[in-house]
Amino acid sequence: MEEDRERDSASQSPEYAAKRACDQCRLRKTKCDKESPCSNCRASNRVCSSHGSAQKPKEGRQRVLISSKYERKIDHFESRLAGIEDMLRNLATSISAVTVPNPAPENSASASSSSGPSRAADSLPVAGACDVFGARYETSAVTTPDVHGGSDEPDSAFEGQPSMTSQTAFASEFLEKAVARASLHELHPDMQSALSSLQQMAGMQNRSSSQEARFPHAKPLPKGGIRNLEMPPLEIAVALLREIKEKPPVSFNLIGSFMVIDDFADRCRKVYFATEDYSLSTFTVVNAMLLFILQEKTMDPSAAGLVKYRDLCRDNLETALASLPLMTPARRETAEALLLGTTYAIQNSRFTLAWQLNSAAAVIIQTLGYHRRSTDATEDPAAETRSAIFWFAYMYDKALALRFGRSSIIQDYDITVPTRLGPSIRVPDETWMSVWEQWIVHAEVMGKAYEQLFSPSALTRPPEERAESARRLGERLNEVAKDREVIARQIHAKGSVVGFDTRSPYSMDMVVFSDDVGHWSAMTLLYRAIPAPDGFPSSFSPECITAARHAFRGHSSCMQLVGTDLNMTAAYIHWTLFYVPFVPLIVMFCHIIETSNLSDLSMLSEFVDSLIPVCSISDSVEKFHRVSQVLYNVARLYVEAKAQQRQDEDMNIVGNDIDSYLSQLGFMPSIDPSAQAGAQFEQTHSDMGPNIASQQLGNWFLGNRIILGLVEEDIFGL
Repeated sequence: MEEDRERDSASQSPEYAAKRACDQCRLRKTKCDKESPCSNCRASNRVCSSHGSAQKPKEGRQRVLISSKYERKIDHFESRLAGIEDMLRNLATSISAVTVPNPAPENSASASSSSGPSRAADSLPVAGACDVFGARYETSAVTTPDVHGGSDEPDSAFEGQPSMTSQTAFASEFLEKAVARASLHELHPDMQSALSSLQQMAGMQNRSSSQEARFPHAKPLPKGGIRNLEMPPLEIAVALLREIKEKPPVSFNLIGSFMVIDDFADRCRKVYFATEDYSLSTFTVVNAMLLFILQEKTMDPSAAGLVKYRDLCRDNLETALASLPLMTPARRETAEALLLGTTYAIQNSRFTLAWQLNSAAAVIIQTLGYHRRSTDATEDPAAETRSAIFWFAYMYDKALALRFGRSSIIQDYDITVPTRLGPSIRVPDETWMSVWEQWIVHAEVMGKAYEQLFSPSALTRPPEERAESARRLGERLNEVAKDREVIARQIHAKGSVVGFDTRSPYSMDMVVFSDDVGHWSAMTLLYRAIPAPDGFPSSFSPECITAARHAFRGHSSCMQLVGTDLNMTAAYIHWTLFYVPFVPLIVMFCHIIETSNLSDLSMLSEFVDSLIPVCSISDSVEKFHRVSQVLYNVARLYVEAKAQQRQDEDMNIVGNDIDSYLSQLGFMPSIDPSAQAGAQFEQTHSDMGPNIASQQLGNWFLGNRIILGLVEEDIFGL
């Protein structure tokens, strides 16, 4: 009885209820005491087994009523928490990768691919290859396959201040969650597309840069070297030489103004009548100059037969540039070849290649002493040519250094050569000589802009000192602008420059209009360093915004001047909007985000529309249009979201999502997460301390370079 009483009490316990009958009892439909073994199995001498796990009794379902609005808010919080978790996970991985490196064993072909990223097993060249200023061009190399899954991508290029790049992982993850939310698509059909494009632009900051010096038209060197590469027919070359002696084309006078015609003819003879080996630099100079001459001639539809020879010179030029050795000899001809290669790279929006070529040229030119005044009492033509070579490299150096956020190769304090070109330098007339000198002054100001306003050293200065420097540099550019106005009045008085085609990219009226756009773009960059006054509804100073608007109006005038001529349009866009990045685009975008100014939004829309008919000019123009279109779409949707946020809390969430992303790009002040959502920026930027203001300026400068540098990136999926 006592045992039965204990068994009954045990059967009523929670543990007993959670147990399950054994397999044999369940199969025979008999009652099981749920012991191990059970009484039935002991009596029948069977194996007592139970494969089912204990099951808890089902709990009653609770009915919870949650509105769709709160469901979206819960999804919003969940996505933010997921982003934070991913950020912490990536941060921990990054820290472990930095503090605990896992070097690959030397001379080992059996390193495991799971031992961490290693470049020791990258493909190794078996045959010869030429290193071209950081780029590799395989001539006839056969590479060993990378069996370890290694990557041939280069290390990421230095991009200046790291404060923004280090936060990009969080921005990218956060945007991914934001785009995935169904509520965004329901709120606006274009919002998902716009945020997706922004996310891709964010991810481009911390990925390995694809901006390598690539030569898509280069050919493998034949067995006999460059001497066996095909050249345009001799009769074509002779006809061009006769023409440039009688009436040099404008492109030859400008691009090759440091080139003496007799010297060029002599180099053509060396290539076409090669009685002895000629240098790679000679071959480069000949093909580059023939290319530029043929480019201008083929603008005429009647010269369509010369297009194939133009393309042949282009292929030869890229092949020669790709074959230049890293340790090039310090000779004048080498510097000329590198400068002509720089010009070609800028024409094709390959600015990374242009920087590499011109930097090498600048080193050679300074080694030869071209930056110092000649000790002779009288300047000879050779000294004037050396001076022209130097100033070409100087102008390229200052513009490209500012574009990449780096210090210049050539320093102003080391220069003694005069800026005035000698009479032996070929320019069309005295007006062109004045334009040349204006370009030199403009380059000097751009070099000082980086040094005094945006360099790491400049960002440690008090904002008031930077603002004073910006105003002084702006006054220097305004002096140049006054001289340009005199030239413009002369052009209008004459109607056009005598002897020049007004529909040419090198016509004086086109140069003056495009220089005016470049002037206001530079003024926008300078005035960006001036803090906005207290209470002003934008973080940009009134001078900066005014300069940006002038630049947009100047762009409209230039596009009206070029009309439907794609050659003129290409020259204008590549040398005015791309060569020195069009900063007003970013300033106007940020200003619209801050102030929701509808007239400025309309101006930005007109700018984007002006690029649509000319997207076929080149891949870089199409990429620039895509970036501009994305910025406009985001600005338009942001303005709409801010206008609706008082009526719709969901649009407030959308606006805050874009706020968070843009702050990661440096385009907006970073907002305290604890601050009330939707806080206006005028409540924060006027109260910034010097350190915060400097950091924001540095972040904006970096974000500006990254976005405008996308013309060299693969963004066709944007």
